Amino acid sequence: MRRIAWLAGALALLSAAPATAQPAPLVGRLRALVDESGLGENVGVAVVDVESGRPVFQYHAERPMNPASNQKLITAYAALRLLGAEFTMRTAVYGALEDGRVRGGIVLRGYGDPDLTYGQLNELARDVRLAGVTRADRVIVDATYFDAQILPPAFEQQPREVATFRAPVAAVSLDRNAYVLRVMPGPAADAPARVELLGAGYFDLRNRCTTTASGAPNVIADQPAAGEADAANVPDRMRLMVGGTIPLGIRGASYPRRIENPLPWAGYAFAEALRAQGVEVGDGVSVGPTPDGASSLASRQSAPVSQLIHALGKYSDNFVAEMLFRVIGAERHRPGRSEDSVAAVREALDAAGVSTERLTIVNGSGLFDGNRVAAQSLADLLRVAYRDPTVGHELVASLAIGGVDGTLRRRLRDLPAPRVVRAKTGTLNGVIALSGYVLGPTPERVYAFSFLANDVQGRHGPARQLADAIATALAQDLHR
Repeated sequence: MRRIAWLAGALALLSAAPATAQPAPLVGRLRALVDESGLGENVGVAVVDVESGRPVFQYHAERPMNPASNQKLITAYAALRLLGAEFTMRTAVYGALEDGRVRGGIVLRGYGDPDLTYGQLNELARDVRLAGVTRADRVIVDATYFDAQILPPAFEQQPREVATFRAPVAAVSLDRNAYVLRVMPGPAADAPARVELLGAGYFDLRNRCTTTASGAPNVIADQPAAGEADAANVPDRMRLMVGGTIPLGIRGASYPRRIENPLPWAGYAFAEALRAQGVEVGDGVSVGPTPDGASSLASRQSAPVSQLIHALGKYSDNFVAEMLFRVIGAERHRPGRSEDSVAAVREALDAAGVSTERLTIVNGSGLFDGNRVAAQSLADLLRVAYRDPTVGHELVASLAIGGVDGTLRRRLRDLPAPRVVRAKTGTLNGVIALSGYVLGPTPERVYAFSFLANDVQGRHGPARQLADAIATALAQDLHR
């Protein structure tokens, strides 16, 4: 009877044990970290053993939460899976060339390159000149690869924000759709300040900034636009009012800001680049499709997706994330719409076996309030990605390395082995997130984890410390 009673008790203990069957010290340590933080009801945590798929630790793991920039993990995975690591975006110049003149307009046509710079636009202009172009009637910007919605969903939540993190998107996008307002002193005190702008023809500039004999720069700039989501409703020129003062004796002051309508701005900038290369260009800039009969005069390819996603994982670049997100949709349906991107990404997750039942996707960057995902879904996705040879190596390489680079360069420095945490951070008002991998001493010993904290306004520090403590505890378990 005592043997039967002992066996029954043992069976009862086994049935009450966590289904993870992980070493009790690790599970207990993780639970203690959550409990000690005082953030328990605001936190979702999931840890998965990558090799076996066995859940290691779960805490509110199935609760849909705002992932902040951890949404970029989903976008990066979908870009690698649907577009491919070697996929590139083309930017081309078209026109009907006759005896050195492009009649009817020279066309700048884009396919969603998120990394096009003014320097590269100059290279395209040089190639156009080398193709024999000496004169163009006007510039046409063809952005029909995307639809007219230039402001990603949820970005309307801060309509007066002019910072570059809220830049719009378009199939032709220059310098991440952010301009630099450069203000320099005039020749003497009380003289008007000088203002320099790339694509100056796009700006309706009212300059009331003056020069002072001394002091610090006090430049006031206002771009009174409503931040509409549709390029067709945004004026072709942007009002910019500059006031304040700037002192003699300095080279100038620079202020990066978001562009309101990227398409005409890119057109004016391309006209400047052509003129700098000796090509005569008429004053007109318009937005529309490539005219019939136009042939290719020059083109360039973007960096491949495998390189572009480093901007997402290491530096949390919202613009690149939203551009890749829209390209995913455009490769499914032309012109690319946000709803096409959402459908394509959801299908990619379904195909990977990741639950989308309570998943909400509104944009590709995780900016503002709209996306919802469970920590378990992110951990499961990370496991699937790691084990996919077409995705895993590229995704891991794109993530920030704890204590080394990107958004984790000042965090996770006290680890039992170097470079073992590769993860994506996330921060919004009231949201802290950290999801990624903890690498063990051998390739098969890896944890995929996701930490999401919502409604932690005023407690960002403790939430971030808890995320780092969980990652550190996982590293200590793998490298003990």
